[in-house]
Amino acid sequence: MYIGEKMSSYRTKARPYAIFLYIWGFQWVISAGLNFFEQWRDLQAFQEGTVISAAVLSIVVALFGKRSLLRRANDSFVAVLLLCLIMLVGAVLILDYIQAIDPFFLPVLNSFVLAIGYAFLSIYLGRPLMFMSIWLFVLTGVVAVWYIGFSALLLKGFGGLSLIALAWLIGQWNRGRRRSRTRS
Repeated sequence: MYIGEKMSSYRTKARPYAIFLYIWGFQWVISAGLNFFEQWRDLQAFQEGTVISAAVLSIVVALFGKRSLLRRANDSFVAVLLLCLIMLVGAVLILDYIQAIDPFFLPVLNSFVLAIGYAFLSIYLGRPLMFMSIWLFVLTGVVAVWYIGFSALLLKGFGGLSLIALAWLIGQWNRGRRRSRTRS
C-alpha cells in the first residue's frame, strides 16, 4: 500500500468523526458570537448552555448515531478516553482554582492546541490540514501579541470555522469515493 492509498484509507476512517467537528465547530462559532455580545448583556448562562448542548449532542451521536463510535471501540479505548477527559477537566478546574486562567488564556490555548492537532493530523489526512495548521498558528500568534482583547471572538470564531471546514473536507473526500463505488 503506498502513500495515496494509505491517505485514502485514513480519510475514509475519519468520516464518522465529521459530525463531531460540525457540532463543536458550531459551538465555537456561537460561543464567539456570544462573547461579542457579552459586553452589553450577561450571557454566561448561554455560554454554558452551548457547551452542555454540544457535549450532550456529542454523547448522543457517539452512543446512538448511524456510525456509533462506541459500538466499534473496545472497552480499554473507552476507559482511556474517559480518563483523559476527566484529567483534562480536572486540570482546567485546578488552573481556574489557582487563578492561572484569565479570560484571554483559554481561547489562545485552545487555538494553539487546535493548530498543533491539525499539524499532527496532516500526517494522515494530507496537506490541507498542514496549511490550516500554519494559518491558525500564525493567526493565534498575531492575535495573542497584538489583539489579545479580541482573542475570544477571533480565535473561537476562526477555530470553529476551521473545525467546520475540516468536517466539510472529510465529507468531500468521502463523497467522491461513494460515487465511484456506486458507478462500478
